[in-house]
Amino acid sequence: MRDIFVAPDGAVRGSLDPEERLMEVDKRIHGQLLLGKRGSWLVELVASWALVMILSGLYLWWPNNQGLTGVLWPRLTRGKRLFWRDLHAVTGFWISGLVLVLLVTGLPWAGLWGSAFKAVRTELGWVKAEQDWTLGGEPAGGDLHAGHDHEAMMAGQHHAGHHPVSLAGLDEIVVAAQGEAMAYPVLVTPPGARGPFGKPGVMAWTVRSDAQDRPLRTTITYDAATRRETGREGFADGHVVDRVVGYGIAWHEGQLFGWINQLIGVLTAIGLITLAVSGFVLWRRRKPADALGAPPPASVPARMGGAVAILLVLAALLPLLALSLIGLWLFERLALPRMPGLARWLGIPATGTAINPPVGCGATAPKLATAQSVSRLRSTRTEDE
Repeated sequence: MRDIFVAPDGAVRGSLDPEERLMEVDKRIHGQLLLGKRGSWLVELVASWALVMILSGLYLWWPNNQGLTGVLWPRLTRGKRLFWRDLHAVTGFWISGLVLVLLVTGLPWAGLWGSAFKAVRTELGWVKAEQDWTLGGEPAGGDLHAGHDHEAMMAGQHHAGHHPVSLAGLDEIVVAAQGEAMAYPVLVTPPGARGPFGKPGVMAWTVRSDAQDRPLRTTITYDAATRRETGREGFADGHVVDRVVGYGIAWHEGQLFGWINQLIGVLTAIGLITLAVSGFVLWRRRKPADALGAPPPASVPARMGGAVAILLVLAALLPLLALSLIGLWLFERLALPRMPGLARWLGIPATGTAINPPVGCGATAPKLATAQSVSRLRSTRTEDE
């Protein structure tokens, strides 16, 4: 289907495929890596491990009687090694809260976690209206294209008694919508046409604000024959859970506080890039030529109980994290004993159980992680200091 742009005088000004818009492609990369549902699961898995790395990293790194130097600002005159360590740690300290907000507000959109969240909301009676956010890059109802209302509009022509959709009164409804000063963009749906995400059509005119700043959204319905207003629903009329998610989505998309929200998002992204670069440098500076470079385990694991508690709580809340932990444990127990060369390269002792990426790589990709990784991270921090 294509979007057709028609001027008030009826002249066709142009058309385009909405799926090929730059922002639509960007959304598919962001949510699915252009891999469909499998890409959505991969994004969710990485987000789950990012939560582990941030929370456990803060817990293990949190300074004891160190003062503010190396915590709020880096030490710039103590050599390259300490500079890179402080750059990584200080940047992580300042942006960790913002990254956690981005990760948590993105979970309701995730394919697996979001579907489970929707099921829980439904079971507990926390649903007052149709869900207006996607799951894993697809509409919550499962119709990939319904969110653009193209096929839905065509289907609506044969909906409600198989009568075609009538556009009589469109000008009058548009004038009424303009008088409401609703947040841009405003969508006008004729009687019988299906709504967003494949929602069954109603025999009434519907005027809906689809603003990215979701608290500004409003939906108004008008009688198909008399054009009189018959209903009005705003953001405040939704369930409190939907409102919380709506605020989170608006923050995630940089729309809640306008340009200030977007500036915070840009600074957070710059911070993440700084973490990735400094982490790679820290790892590369001490990596042996013939091994991954994971530090040796400490003789006495430090802060083990808290780190394990963080991991178990997150595994209980994040299903893909739990599944990946089980998969990694099985790989270590069943496969690695038969691959001694790989085990040595990973830095796993003959009787060992796990590895974790060096502390400098905490912001990049999830690696094998079990309880022994805590001691490795702790020993690395001591080594860098």
